[in-house]
Amino acid sequence: MTRKEQKQARKMQIIQATLDLFVERGYYGTKTSQISRRAGISEGLLFHYFPTKEILLEELVNIGLEGMRMPMQVKAENGLDFFNQFTKMLFGEAKKNPFIAKMFVFMGHVMRAEDIPEKLRKLAASIDTIAFCQNWVEAGQKDGSIRKGNAMSLSNMYWCAIHGIMERYAFRPETPLPEPEWIAGMMRNDKERNWEVNNE
Repeated sequence: MTRKEQKQARKMQIIQATLDLFVERGYYGTKTSQISRRAGISEGLLFHYFPTKEILLEELVNIGLEGMRMPMQVKAENGLDFFNQFTKMLFGEAKKNPFIAKMFVFMGHVMRAEDIPEKLRKLAASIDTIAFCQNWVEAGQKDGSIRKGNAMSLSNMYWCAIHGIMERYAFRPETPLPEPEWIAGMMRNDKERNWEVNNE
C-alpha cells in the first residue's frame, strides 16, 4: 500500500468511526476523544486529518449528499421501472456496505437536529429526493405503470418506506431486507386491485 493509499484508508477509518458515533450519540453527544478512540488513533492524529468536529460533520454531510444523488443516475424505461431499479440498487449496496444504511439515519438527524450548525442543516436539505421522484411518479402515471393519486404523496410514501427500512437495517443488520419488487409494488398501477378497492 502506497503512502497516499494509507492516508486515504486512515481518513476513511476516521469517517467510519465518526459516523458510527454520530448515529449512536448524535453530533453534540460525541467528543473528538471518543472518535479517536473508536478509530484507534491518537486525538492529535485525528486533528491532523480533521482539525475540528464540525469539519468532520461537513465531510459526512457531503458524502451523504453524494448518496442522495444516486436516484439521478438511474436510467429507466418507465416510472415503475425507475422505482424497481433504484430500490434494487440501494438494497444491493446496503447489503455490501453497512455505511449506506447508517447514512440514512445520519442525514435524517442532520436535517432536523437543533445541535447541527444551520449552514449544514441547509446543505443536507439542498437535495430533495421526494420532489425528484415525484417527477418519476408523474411520468409513470402518464405511461400507465404507476397508480393514480397525488404524485407528491406517492413519492413521500415510497421514501418513508425506504427510510424506515434503512434505519432498521442500520441498527439490526440481521433483519432481512424486503424484495425490491415489494417496495416498488406499492407504486404499481394494478387495475384489478384498483377496481376491487373502488367497488368495495
